[in-house]
Amino acid sequence: MRWVDARVGQAINIRQRPPTFSFFPTFQGATREGVHSTLFATEPWNIVQHILEKLSDANARRQALAFLVQSRDFFTAAQNSDVSAAKPLLLYYSFLNLAKCLCVKRKGTALGMVQHGLSEKLPTTPGAIHGSVSIDILKSPATSAFVMFANVLGANLPQPAATKTHVEIRSQDFLAQVLIGHRIYCQADNIKERFISLDRIEYMQDVGTQEAWLRVRAYADDFTRLGYGLTDLSKHLGAAGVWRNVNCSVVIDGRRIIEAETVATIRYGHRPSQVLSQISIDARPRLWRSVTAYPPYRKYYLYVPSAAQVLLNQLLTIYLATFYFGSITRYKPEQFDQILKSPIGPFVFEFFSNQPTQFLYLMASEFMEQEVAKAAIT
Repeated sequence: MRWVDARVGQAINIRQRPPTFSFFPTFQGATREGVHSTLFATEPWNIVQHILEKLSDANARRQALAFLVQSRDFFTAAQNSDVSAAKPLLLYYSFLNLAKCLCVKRKGTALGMVQHGLSEKLPTTPGAIHGSVSIDILKSPATSAFVMFANVLGANLPQPAATKTHVEIRSQDFLAQVLIGHRIYCQADNIKERFISLDRIEYMQDVGTQEAWLRVRAYADDFTRLGYGLTDLSKHLGAAGVWRNVNCSVVIDGRRIIEAETVATIRYGHRPSQVLSQISIDARPRLWRSVTAYPPYRKYYLYVPSAAQVLLNQLLTIYLATFYFGSITRYKPEQFDQILKSPIGPFVFEFFSNQPTQFLYLMASEFMEQEVAKAAIT
């Protein structure tokens, strides 16, 4: 996509401060929108419990709290388990129960029968380390935990081919979409890195027309060092025509900055804060993030997929990878041992060392609809 001049405007300020980009930037106050601050917690489980205790439906509340107890116990047990033993399986059941909690919370009613909605398959080729996961999309969506989880996240799922009810995704495709340990995985699988760090995401406005939009910037050399084109910034932030590359002359410490902005704007009435949440929702599907211990407590990334890859929501990708390794651990432990000894073994260890806590904080943010980060207390 060609470069064009940026839309004339300025960064949004609310009460003399620019709001930090977030999936959950605002909340509805008594008379107007308020801007969220980051919520700090050393035990995000307690935050989730507090939210679930507010459910008005008694059956839903009891069920959700029971799911939460199981999730927390599985999580705690996993921390004391070895990766080569039960950790993957314990974490999967922790994530499954936490996902069910979120489903109950968003629906407001208790769940009926729930199935995994997933099945794992390893190749029969001797020495092969990559398999696939089959996702039940259409056969039993009302009982599939994975489909229900996707629905409450507002995440799109791939549609099966004609006459099919399932979609099969190769493990190398969804494992490559796991942010934590991505570079280790790429080196092991001999593929090019696909995550590119974003330097800044800003809410912009034109005060005269009362229009708001999003602008993103990144370092040009992060694209060129991996062999990606600079126009890939807009290309992979959304569907065709949603973003455009804009001219930028900024250089920081000798490094060129490139920028992109949304093509469409959103009109607001009295205040730009009225539309911040909608702007974030529109941008969310193509952004990955990590929880950090320093301001602004979230780091955002762009993913550059291969032509054949099916992109999944970040939380769904973590969930799918945990199911995959957990299922192999349960039914084919000897094959999981082979995976740990394979070139991607270091990635698997990294995944189970750091990803669980990331998932927990990202999920706590979903329950709160506010960013939750680890309290930096020593």
